[in-house]
Amino acid sequence: MVDTTLLPVLKDYVRFDAESARRLQAMGPRIKPYQDAIVDRFYAAVLDDPGARAVLNSESQVARLRVTLTKWLEELFGGTYDEAYFEKRARIGRVHVKVGLEQRYMLAGMNIIRLGLHGALSKASGGGLGVFEDHRVVDQICDIELAIMLETYREDYVLKKTAEAESLAVMGRLTAGLAHEVRNPLNAAKLQLDVLRRTAARVQDASIRRKIERRTNVVQDELRRLSLLLDDFLNLARARRLDPVRCDARALLQEVVELRRPEIESQGVEFVEDIGMTSCELVAERDRLKQVVNNLITNAVEAVADCRQSTVQIVSRTLSDGTWEVSIIDNGPGVSPEVAERAFESFVTTKEAGTGLGLAIVKRIVDLHGGRAELIRLPEGGTRASIWIPTAP
Repeated sequence: MVDTTLLPVLKDYVRFDAESARRLQAMGPRIKPYQDAIVDRFYAAVLDDPGARAVLNSESQVARLRVTLTKWLEELFGGTYDEAYFEKRARIGRVHVKVGLEQRYMLAGMNIIRLGLHGALSKASGGGLGVFEDHRVVDQICDIELAIMLETYREDYVLKKTAEAESLAVMGRLTAGLAHEVRNPLNAAKLQLDVLRRTAARVQDASIRRKIERRTNVVQDELRRLSLLLDDFLNLARARRLDPVRCDARALLQEVVELRRPEIESQGVEFVEDIGMTSCELVAERDRLKQVVNNLITNAVEAVADCRQSTVQIVSRTLSDGTWEVSIIDNGPGVSPEVAERAFESFVTTKEAGTGLGLAIVKRIVDLHGGRAELIRLPEGGTRASIWIPTAP
């Protein structure tokens, strides 16, 4: 939580006083007729930029955000700038962290708002520039707003990232010991189980043989699950550096699709591919990005296991800013907003036998490639998991 004592410090720094507050409040009715135009200009810029647009889910969300921005503008000229005001403004930074909006868009967005307010103030002054002091307090309050948002962003994002990095470092050290201490006895148990199964196959009494086989199958399944859990730990710990090469993005996806299609369709799941004919070049570790896509596909297939008509779709495209986007979409029950928000954290899972490390590995690999990952529940039902990877320069 950001320290509320920051507000008076910011006010003192930009010389924002009671007279500034009075001027802003008096200015509100003059600015109000121009609010819609400022909001229009703001969201035109958002929708025109692929990076900013990527955090928006639907037109209905944009409509809700437009209302929120209009209310924000009204509160900007409310005349009261106390702790309650500070806390409302701090939530904006937290929302930006939550949706994955990068910090640079906060700076650019505030500039759009600032220019819109100055333009509105000039028009409201009968075509002239307006009173200098009015323009000055607009800059003061915009600076305060931006400082609060950036400080909140630092608290919620940077410190969170630091905690995640420390957690991964500890996990890496633990995993190194875990691999040594567990792998050897695990392999020994597998060997002994194989011996037991071969011995059981020679038992003459069929009922006794079947009982032994059932029990050995249970043990084998548990050993396999333990082995997969250990592999997940190792994969998460190893994903700390890259050895990238130039590679073709479409070819990489095609390999994954060709490998997974027979298995997926054998489960009665319709597998829809829309990866286009054009491609782009990446500087990446092919195997790790293939692991990312595989993990997302596996999650989608598991999500539709109980659907009567199950569909998994893989879609890719190159955005205008040179980013490679891949989305895996399923028509399953979807994830709750709470789960989606924490889905990429370690040990977060809704599966009864899940490790909660699959999406953590996805995020770690994507982060190492300078990209971004997102999981959202679709309004029409189902889930979309997306990654964005920068293309080669």
